Amino acid sequence: MPQRLRTSARALGPAGSRWLDDLPGVLASLATDWSVAYGRPLEGGNAAFVIEAVTAGRRPVIVKVALPPGVDGFSPFEQELEALRLAGGDPYAALIRHDAPRRSMLLERLGPSLASLGWPRVRRLTTVVSTLARGWAPMPAARLPTGAEKAGWLAEFIAREWADLGRPCSPAAAQTAIGYAGERAAAFDPERAVLIHGDGHAGNILLKPGPDGGTSFRLIDPEGLISEPAHDLGVALRDDNEELLAGDTASAAVERCRSVALLTGVDGAAIWQWAFIERVSTGLFLLRLGHRQDAGPYLAVAGRLSELRYLAS
Repeated sequence: MPQRLRTSARALGPAGSRWLDDLPGVLASLATDWSVAYGRPLEGGNAAFVIEAVTAGRRPVIVKVALPPGVDGFSPFEQELEALRLAGGDPYAALIRHDAPRRSMLLERLGPSLASLGWPRVRRLTTVVSTLARGWAPMPAARLPTGAEKAGWLAEFIAREWADLGRPCSPAAAQTAIGYAGERAAAFDPERAVLIHGDGHAGNILLKPGPDGGTSFRLIDPEGLISEPAHDLGVALRDDNEELLAGDTASAAVERCRSVALLTGVDGAAIWQWAFIERVSTGLFLLRLGHRQDAGPYLAVAGRLSELRYLAS
């Protein structure tokens, strides 16, 4: 059992303990019902147990069993499932089967994550952006939460967690994030909204080898939202904070935002706002889970950028 997942289960209290106790039985029943044989568990997940498997027809697959609900910040299982169903595959991982009562999915098995390939940051970010963009498609807003709803939730989450966690970043950083969330909620336009991943970092983008030796990438673990493309791009820009802290944080952050805006044609100010919101909320979320060392750089960068307003040129 990956330690990060144990930490998440502990955050659920008795429900998490029961889930851990019941997991072997759930896996055994899925193996029977789906005719799969298990391999090795995979590391890295916060919200689900993920294990390699192979079907009776020798197809390599992944079995994913989600935690029960109860941790603020984890995308609901039903929301992720609906996003995968709406996407219908490329550029998302193919959903083969699912079982809602057991909160489980059978997915195609892919290769290593983009984060593990050792690529330079610019090449990695360009790949993240291009893969996310391939998934942007108009969808009925009623099928998934909207970007406006997510922005409202984030504003409330940031205000509550900032206070409850002892004000771990500057008041300016928290208030700026809350203010930006209000602006993004007000800017939501259902006529221009698309399906977005919502958590499109390099660890959620996996290599897919092609039959002719070529390769492409697929998205896994979507949050699943109907929002503006800038929302996805802001998530993509919230990471790599250690590098930002090591130099001129403001100049480097602005340059990253401008390059992504130029690459996609998406409004840079909207990308900047989503990136700031996501940086603060992610830092607070990691703190809530007990990952203090991981949370620090997110909040430190937000503090340095809190007085800066993005300009297109």
